[in-house]
Amino acid sequence: MFNHGALVLTPANLPNAADLPRGYELPAAHFRLGADDVRRYLEAVEDCSNAYGQGPEGPAWLPPLAVAALALRAILEQVELPAGALHAGQEVEFRHPVPVGASLCARARVAQRSEMRGAVISVIEFDVAEEGSATLAVVGRATVIAPRGEAPS
Repeated sequence: MFNHGALVLTPANLPNAADLPRGYELPAAHFRLGADDVRRYLEAVEDCSNAYGQGPEGPAWLPPLAVAALALRAILEQVELPAGALHAGQEVEFRHPVPVGASLCARARVAQRSEMRGAVISVIEFDVAEEGSATLAVVGRATVIAPRGEAPS
């Protein structure tokens, strides 16, 4: 669905979220959640269920919302969010379980963009799959509202 060449982003060259045009594809974001990450996540959200199975090191499967939250974080770390930016909404669909420790790849693009009253409203579609797999584990859409910056004089 999305394809972007390798690009190294630094704080000095991050694109401003308010300036991204419709159709813009963000570079792929790579991340991994290990057993310790899952334990910390489950403690933070006070989830003591056994819904994620048990392996020798703890849960066998990643909590789906942990995958979605960390994918969105990895995606949004690739843009400069101006002061006052707001994560206004999110839709997420979980399609396939992900084992603890899997290397994941998140891809994203700006699917919709509009401007209203000095703000830019962007809908970012994203998906997550295990590295090297065509099977999508998570797909979603996040709405971000960012103040429109003034053009430099």
